[in-house]
Amino acid sequence: EASNILGVDVMTGHWEFTFGEDQFKENIKNFDGEFVANNVYLNDEAIFNDISSYDEENHFQKPYTIKEINGRQIAIIGQAFPYTPIANPSRYVSNLTFGIREHELQETINKVKDKYKPSLIVVLSHNGIDVDKKLASRVTGIDIILGGHTHDAVPKPLLVENGKGKTLVTNSGCNGKFISFIDIKFIGKSYTYKYNLLPILSNEIIPDKKM
Repeated sequence: EASNILGVDVMTGHWEFTFGEDQFKENIKNFDGEFVANNVYLNDEAIFNDISSYDEENHFQKPYTIKEINGRQIAIIGQAFPYTPIANPSRYVSNLTFGIREHELQETINKVKDKYKPSLIVVLSHNGIDVDKKLASRVTGIDIILGGHTHDAVPKPLLVENGKGKTLVTNSGCNGKFISFIDIKFIGKSYTYKYNLLPILSNEIIPDKKM
């Protein structure tokens, strides 16, 4: 409900899973935006017990979404917290398997490129900044990683090179202290960007009663 009031369009997960799978599904039904998680699958036992998955690849939820913005196709791929069954009691996610899954991410990127020809590929990540940097160096085709988990406020995007290009890696701190803002200007098939990390000064803001 708070995410709906805030106006969140797309999210991925971390603590959301610790309500348990059934409550998680109920919560997502009430979310006005889209939940994406390319690295969360049903495990073998869940598949054997005929628990329904999102797709034929046995994703638990939608792996990615395509947004059309100003006539451009923008792909947003979810990367939920990969260590959920380790950092939290595994009984909350007994039917699920997580992980960084860089191979599966590369496959999804390749598929999305072939099918949608997006102008921009964004990974919405809860890996943490160090894992995001490593992922950006090993997986090709990502334009921007919008990251979370480690609570680091990164003043400007980190530019990480890989075998076929470069990826911008960002992180916006925690607890609503900052908002990252990237303004993309497309020039043919390439683009330029402007980035701002905006501080949210709580003593300068009138509290929203509904929130």
